[in-house]
Amino acid sequence: MEFDFDTSSVNVLLDHGSYHVYAIDYDYQNRYMYFPRYNYHDIVRFAYPSNNTTLQTVLQSLSGPTGIAVDSGNNHIYWIDFKGDQLSRCNLDGSNVTVLSTFIYPVVIRLDFTNRWMYIVERNTEILKSRFDLSERRTIVNFTSIYVHCMNIDTEENRLYWINHDGEMKSCKDDGSDVKIILSTHIYRYYYAISIVGSYIYYGYAHQLLMVNKSQGSKPTVLHNDTSRIDSIFVFNSKGILMTIYNHL
Repeated sequence: MEFDFDTSSVNVLLDHGSYHVYAIDYDYQNRYMYFPRYNYHDIVRFAYPSNNTTLQTVLQSLSGPTGIAVDSGNNHIYWIDFKGDQLSRCNLDGSNVTVLSTFIYPVVIRLDFTNRWMYIVERNTEILKSRFDLSERRTIVNFTSIYVHCMNIDTEENRLYWINHDGEMKSCKDDGSDVKIILSTHIYRYYYAISIVGSYIYYGYAHQLLMVNKSQGSKPTVLHNDTSRIDSIFVFNSKGILMTIYNHL
C-alpha cells in the first residue's frame, strides 16, 4: 500500500497474498522495490514507480527471510534469514549468493553507506555493527529481557532508533552512547515497523500508521488507520513523501 503525505490518500499497489513481510528497501538506481516474504521463503521485487507492479522473484527456497537492505552502488542486496540465523548477500538479480556470517536470532539489517557500516538486530540480545567486509564487528546496544523487531538509522544525525516490545521507543548515537527514551506506549506487543526521515519518526502500532517528532516528549499523530497489522514501512522521497506499507492480515 502507498500513503501519500500530500493528500493522505491510500493506494493499493499490489496484493501478494497472506505472507509476512517484515522489511522493504528500494533500489533508487534501477527503480525496484525489494521485500522478503517470510513464510513464502522468497525475496521478490517490483518496478516502482510504475503502472506495472508484476512481482519478479529474486530468490527462492530461503528458510525464513526477515530483514533486507539494498546497496545499489555495489549491485548488492543483503538479507537476514531468521530461521537460518544467517546474514547473506547476492547481486540485485539474485545471482552470486554468499553467506557472510551467522548470528543469534537476527531480524533486522540497515546500511550506512556514508560510513560503510551495517547494523544488525539480534532480537533478544543486542544491536551490533559491522563493516561491509566483516573486518570489524562489535556490539553497541545490549537488551535485557526484551525483544526488538524493528530498527532504523538516522544518517543525518548518526543515530539509531528502535522500539522494544515493552512499548519504549529508544534512540542512541551510532556508537551506542547517549541512549534516550523518545516515547513509551506502555503496551507490551511486538513492534515491527519504523522509519526515520528529517525531524520525524514513522512507525506502525498494530493497525495504525503514526508519526512523532524525534524530540523527547513529543506526542504522536495518527496518519492512517488500517484493517490489518502494519509490519513494515519504507519512506520514499519523490514529489511529496510517499510511504509504502505492507500489512499482515
